[in-house]
Amino acid sequence: MPRSTAAHATEMRHRILDGAHRAMLSGGYRGTTMPAIAAEADVSVGLLYRYFESKEELYLAMCEGVTQAQLDELAAQMGRIADPRERLARAVGYFVESLEAERWGAIITTGWAEADIKPALRDMLRRRCDQIRAFATMFLREAMARGEVDPEVDVEELSLAATMLMDGVIAHQAEMGDRFDPALVERSVIGLIGRTLRRRFVL
Repeated sequence: MPRSTAAHATEMRHRILDGAHRAMLSGGYRGTTMPAIAAEADVSVGLLYRYFESKEELYLAMCEGVTQAQLDELAAQMGRIADPRERLARAVGYFVESLEAERWGAIITTGWAEADIKPALRDMLRRRCDQIRAFATMFLREAMARGEVDPEVDVEELSLAATMLMDGVIAHQAEMGDRFDPALVERSVIGLIGRTLRRRFVL
């Protein structure tokens, strides 16, 4: 494939995924149709189906892409922070703030609801879990190498616990709706994680 054609295809795919993200944030997975996604991305329905055979396939690609983009952005932000306490606060803050501002948690809870009957969704959720857990593992191992985390901490155990904890934040937002308190959630998560680390890491 000529480079220009490949570049156009990549650009178009990103455009469609961005449109799908906006459409599903607004209407949810079930309430969003392929024509609605096409309209949001400013492409024809026919072109949309050239890139994605179904809404499910589009949803899977969008979720994985959004998760990786969020982790990449967070890694860049944390790389500029020297204080370990501030890094922990930024990691939790970024997650909670984006969840509150963009309301993307509804997209994830949709996947949870459909996973039992759609194996592809289950596979995507497992990959998402692996992505987040790998990020938490990297965060902990780097902190341990700098002497910021108790060397006796079980990294595999804590990375899984942190991943499950953040999914719990998503579920909590879904339950609480407009009563969701992001500041309280941030303090609660930071406090819980901090207590497993060295005293000087705790906020």
